[in-house]
Amino acid sequence: MSEPAAPKSTDLSPPKPEQAQRVRYSLKVSMKDSVASSVMTGTVDQFLNAFAIFLRASSVQIGWLTGIPQLLGGLFQILSVWLGGYWPRRSLIVLGAAVQTLSLVGLCALALPFPWPEGARVPLLIGCAIVYHGASNLAQPQWKALMGNLVPPRLRGRYFGVRSRLAMATSFFAFLAGGLLLNGSASLGVESLGFAALFLIAVFGRGMSTRYLHRMYDPYRPDHSRGRGLMHTLRSMKRAFADQRFRRFTLFLAGMQCMVALSAPFFAVYMLRDLQFTYLQFTLNTAASILVQFVLLRYWGRIADRKGNRYVMALGATVIPVLPVLWLFSDNLVYLMGVQMLGGAAWAGFTLATSNYLYDLKPDDSEFAGYAAMQSTIGAAAVFVGAISGGYLISWVPDALVLGNWSWPIERPIWVIFVISAVLRAVVALWYLPRAPELRVKQRGRVRDLVFRVSRFTPISGVVFDVVSGRRKKQRPPQ
Repeated sequence: MSEPAAPKSTDLSPPKPEQAQRVRYSLKVSMKDSVASSVMTGTVDQFLNAFAIFLRASSVQIGWLTGIPQLLGGLFQILSVWLGGYWPRRSLIVLGAAVQTLSLVGLCALALPFPWPEGARVPLLIGCAIVYHGASNLAQPQWKALMGNLVPPRLRGRYFGVRSRLAMATSFFAFLAGGLLLNGSASLGVESLGFAALFLIAVFGRGMSTRYLHRMYDPYRPDHSRGRGLMHTLRSMKRAFADQRFRRFTLFLAGMQCMVALSAPFFAVYMLRDLQFTYLQFTLNTAASILVQFVLLRYWGRIADRKGNRYVMALGATVIPVLPVLWLFSDNLVYLMGVQMLGGAAWAGFTLATSNYLYDLKPDDSEFAGYAAMQSTIGAAAVFVGAISGGYLISWVPDALVLGNWSWPIERPIWVIFVISAVLRAVVALWYLPRAPELRVKQRGRVRDLVFRVSRFTPISGVVFDVVSGRRKKQRPPQ
């Protein structure tokens, strides 16, 4: 996402030497933060569902674990934008990171073999996940605004390029190490201690990240006399939704997220519970998708530059509906890794194209915040509906399909959800893509000049990126 512009100022004098030194120091500290926070990302996001399965969570509870944090996370982003008009940005960022660290401590405690009350650990896990995602979404908009002020535009591409590579590598290898840790602890019969150790590593990573964030310099102070109320933010989002092209695109993206969420949280259930994969096999299978996304992201950027974002979005949306059905044909690990690699390729293009398509729809930075907030909120609500519906649908699937004298046993109820999700994904794609315009906005820069920062891993689409403009701005004449 493009970084917000620095607050306007009437002071045209160059920055003071001590201020420039503090900015340089903050940028160095932010590099360390990227490594520390990526340790947390790699050891938590993809293993939350695996931990819920270890706690014997039902399919309905898996749906709540995915849906509720997503829904509340979108609301916390709106809350963050509102609070940013009254509180210092760094304070909100540090608060969010500190609260997220406490939620990880809660996860670590849940993994320990204490005499927990019967059935209490899964609801507590859902509560910790709500705090974990809510705190992240509280800090995220303020972090983007802060970094947009600290990083000079002419250095933005280079700086975020290095930072992104550090974050990507750290997250990926932390994820692999987490899978090996869980696999080893399970083979020794101390699976609960393996999860406790995994979350303890995440506590250390986020704790160090909080320390680094606290040491950063924030040149901006909110003007309390100009703070805007929550109703102003909501009215801005309402105006954004009145734009027909934006509304149709938002409903398409939310519909796709909803239909993906119908099945995506349960692939971990399918691998670990139905196929009896080890944690190492589960990690390798998931890592195949993540690795392909990392590798192909830039190549999709070149294609989007030549063919347009609608072209790339259509290619990705053509493959995404087929993916759940491919899981029905074989239980072989190598085959399923191939399916995951195909999915990673499709999701990399789809994520890139839909991210940049939003900029094409509304390139005016002054109104972009309302557009992004509205899309994020509707998308979070869609994921909530899809994940909850998928959990209940799995619990309602009968043991056999009876039609007159014929009876077909349903070997794996989760297959029904895979088929339903695939059909509904295709319906959503066919509803929007044939009528989607190809948007080209002058001077928006090339897609391959954008820089991507790993935001988190999710069971919905794998890697979630923050998109940061990396192109250089034209030099202005001296004032």
